[in-house]
Amino acid sequence: MLKPRRQRASTITVTAPVGGWNSRDPLAQMKPTDAVVLDNWFCTPTELRSRKGYIDWATGIPGSVQTLIDYDSSTGTEQLFAVSNNAGTCAIYNATAKGAVGAAVVSGLTNAKWTHAQFATSGGSFLLAVNGLDNLRIYDGTTWYTVTAVSSPYAITGVATTLLSDVHTHKRRNWFIQKESLKCWYLATDAISGAAAVFDFGPIFEQGGSISQITTWSLDAGYGMDDYFVVITSAGQVAVYKGVDPADPNNWSLVGVYLVGSPVGERSTCKYGGDVLLLNKDGLIPLSKALMSSRVSTHLMITDKIQNQLAQDTTTYASNYGWDVILYPPQNMLLVNIPISATESYQYVMNTISGGWARWTNIPAQCWYFANENLYFGTAGKVCKAWDTQADNGAAIVTDLLPAFSSFGASSRVKRFTMALVSMGYTNPFGFSAQMNLDFDQQSTPVIPTTSVIPQAGVWDLSKWDQASWSTPIIPYTQWQLATGIGYYGAFRVSTSSTAADIRYYATDYVFEPGGIL
Repeated sequence: MLKPRRQRASTITVTAPVGGWNSRDPLAQMKPTDAVVLDNWFCTPTELRSRKGYIDWATGIPGSVQTLIDYDSSTGTEQLFAVSNNAGTCAIYNATAKGAVGAAVVSGLTNAKWTHAQFATSGGSFLLAVNGLDNLRIYDGTTWYTVTAVSSPYAITGVATTLLSDVHTHKRRNWFIQKESLKCWYLATDAISGAAAVFDFGPIFEQGGSISQITTWSLDAGYGMDDYFVVITSAGQVAVYKGVDPADPNNWSLVGVYLVGSPVGERSTCKYGGDVLLLNKDGLIPLSKALMSSRVSTHLMITDKIQNQLAQDTTTYASNYGWDVILYPPQNMLLVNIPISATESYQYVMNTISGGWARWTNIPAQCWYFANENLYFGTAGKVCKAWDTQADNGAAIVTDLLPAFSSFGASSRVKRFTMALVSMGYTNPFGFSAQMNLDFDQQSTPVIPTTSVIPQAGVWDLSKWDQASWSTPIIPYTQWQLATGIGYYGAFRVSTSSTAADIRYYATDYVFEPGGIL
């Protein structure tokens, strides 16, 4: 009598790659919690979540929106403005309300690349905006004022406001960068106009270049928190000053000058709690770590895991307009915009809790802004509201997941893969396709999926009224899939597509038969 054949198949469970996208480590040594490709997902500490899409917000804007500006009133009302460039003719539009924007609130501008600062005095709340070509603008919640040396009711003397390319508020004082120079100008305490005084930083920056950004950095110096004034040059030098009054040597002193690498783009800094993040040729680095040495180890970068890819981007696209770093606190999200052309970009997005990165595609953003607890971006002809609905303005969002390749504990043994069990969750119909990739094959991709997974909950305009459940909970989806192939390493590559589904990815179970060493 023949004995029953002993089962030779092995099963191994691999959790979702919540550690995020990894372009740093060797493929054969990558952790199972990382991914080789992670497009249009968002990492959370417990699962992968398909990214949300965007909708049209403010439409009918001539040209391309290159800057978003917000104004916060003392009553809590917030207004959003879009600055567009239409073949060299630039204007500002009110983009607060959803729909067509109407006529420009400021026209006749020559540049749409603005920076701004909010400042409150006893006279009210004011927005100051500069771009290095047009005169400084002041907005009081109702009226936009053009500011020159002789304008009324606000005037600035000592420097032509057309030379001011950046504005920043530090310790109740407004500071401005003089474009293409190593000089800054500042106003009196609590002033939005009046006589401007110059501070020449040239003697301390031996690398030359020009000042690209100024910001405030909060640092615990051993006796409590203090705010430091930070000056960043195009040559990659950073000067840190302590004090309140630049005209008083006893109340203004240089802490140090550091070399951290050349910044990338016009918006290369982002407040990150009390710290400041700086995007430079080396990556995205907190100043608290950048100023520890003359040049930062890449392992201290927030972008350490994706640094190889980011370094290629900063080399290839450094001169393109649209680099942006923005924090989206409601979703624990940090976003870096990569402008690969005048009309196309992608985003590297990190979960600030887990540190996991992913890449987003098919969002044509030229600038980003966080206002009214929402995330917005500017693009050709409109402002869009991001992280809204599960579609890109009605178009399907297609995800791509290639987890880290695994030898499943036996790199020297060939394996015959047969099946994979995917554990997912979803809310509405979505398309699903997958395939087994072997031995570090990154080129083979599943076909773009069509809608095939149907939920148990009711779908509007499809299910019967008074019979279907209209709630949209996360519905479990556990399904065996063919995952055939013979190789030493394997990874189950998954793609989804949907215009309505919130999709989650939890784990993959692999079934395979191990072979011999030879």
